[in-house]
Amino acid sequence: MLKHDSTTIDPIEQYKLGNTYCCKGGGPMDDLTIYDNNKATYWYCKSAQQGYGPAQLQLARFYSGHAIRGVHVVLRASALVGTTETDFSSALMWANLAANNKGEGDVDDAVELRNKIADKVTDDERKRTASLMKTWRTAACQWDDVFPLIKNTEK
Repeated sequence: MLKHDSTTIDPIEQYKLGNTYCCKGGGPMDDLTIYDNNKATYWYCKSAQQGYGPAQLQLARFYSGHAIRGVHVVLRASALVGTTETDFSSALMWANLAANNKGEGDVDDAVELRNKIADKVTDDERKRTASLMKTWRTAACQWDDVFPLIKNTEK
């Protein structure tokens, strides 16, 4: 049985666990999905901070607004209608790491994604990325850390 304790799971298993929760991308279908970006990024983060390239690439996708990929056709279409949150500094940091990762796993799309993100970033975002790169193993990478929840207290 797989324990959900981040200290007892290797990076590949953490990545796979993240995949079980992945992904919401914005749009009207988000209310109907069982996906949970908070839980997905928690596990991707644990894996990415240990240097696992596919987890780093997935975090880059998340924070560049491209969380949904593959066969989730309905969710991809829904995401095109809605808005997605982005943090290009975090996305570029993870894309840089994934693109330079020569370890296990498929990171073939990392260079292309890194280049797309790099074309979008501002000078300030580029400076922030450089700062994040210095401490990437401890950088905030969980969804709620990168995109703090805004609680609506007015009803």
